[in-house]
Amino acid sequence: MSRGTFITLEGGEGVGKTTQIAFLKDKLESEGHQVITTREPGGTPAAEEIRNLVSSVEFGANLPPYAELMLFNAARASHIEDIIKPALEDGKVVICDRFIDSTRVYQGILQSIDMAFIHQLDARIVGEYMPDLTLLLDITAEAAMERVKTRGVRDHYDNGDIVFYTSLRDGFLTLAEEDQARIKVIDADAKMDVIAENIWQYASDVIENKNV
Repeated sequence: MSRGTFITLEGGEGVGKTTQIAFLKDKLESEGHQVITTREPGGTPAAEEIRNLVSSVEFGANLPPYAELMLFNAARASHIEDIIKPALEDGKVVICDRFIDSTRVYQGILQSIDMAFIHQLDARIVGEYMPDLTLLLDITAEAAMERVKTRGVRDHYDNGDIVFYTSLRDGFLTLAEEDQARIKVIDADAKMDVIAENIWQYASDVIENKNV
């Protein structure tokens, strides 16, 4: 059996990843694919406990950058071993809400952790289980802030100001520019059906190419 396809969705706060993951899952299943949806940090019971810690308004905002980075990678190691690796080896499509690029932006770019060190962690923990495709949902910083306001504060990241949201967006776009083969930028300010169709075109192309 050929290995499955690993697709990640990335972007700043409020870009609509959850909605589009549901659309993509339904479309893939209608085409006969077995699909697993998951998220980071999370995916396993242990990783979900780590998520609760780093997302906490009380504790998350006070974690030193390297402590936060190591917690994310501990969650990722569990996630890959218990969820992502088995699903891919069973030939399934794995769709993950956030993965390595969020770590590279939030901890590497925004918190100024040495990116070379983050890449070393990726090499050890992610290894061969890199995404086949990353879909970056992109909206302006102003639009992201407005969307987050309507859903209420969930964690300390949601409390960011316009400088934070601008830096966040710029960070993701920088990664997309550096890895154009893997990371595809999607205009997330378009109508939902247009976004879903653009996502489907990229996803179906990657899956078809893997099966050639």
